[in-house]
This record gives sequence, C-alpha cells and structure tokens, in this order.
Amino acid sequence: MGKIIIEVDKKTAEKWDGISLEQKKLLAKKIDQLLQASLKKGNNDFWLFVDEIRNEAKANGLTEAELNEIMNEG
Repeated sequence: MGKIIIEVDKKTAEKWDGISLEQKKLLAKKIDQLLQASLKKGNNDFWLFVDEIRNEAKANGLTEAELNEIMNEG
C-alpha cells in the first residue's frame, strides 16, 4: 500500500486528529474507494458511487442534515 498527502481544511484536520486509529482506518478505506472510483471511472460512475456512500451513511443513522453540516463546515 502507498501513501499520499492531501491538504484539508484546518477543522477537518483537527477532527481527524481527534478520532481513534480504528476510525481513521475505516475512513482511509472509504477515501481510497472514492479516489479509485474517481480516477478509474467516468464522472457519472463517480457520482453513483458517491450516492452509494450517502445511502450507506443514511442506513447507519447519519441524516441528510448532518451530512450537509459536515460537508459545509469550515
């Protein structure tokens, strides 16, 4: 496995520092999947994948309002 560095908003970085190693591994896996989908597939396929992630988050109890709040923080 390789490593990459991605610059993010300061608040995002602070939140990242505050989560457990297990949570970081799970998020890293999801980010890897998003990057793979984005780099290998066309734009339409990428947004279908994003919708799948959104639906999975909803199934795990994350509301649309909470998701929007997370996406708009910063």
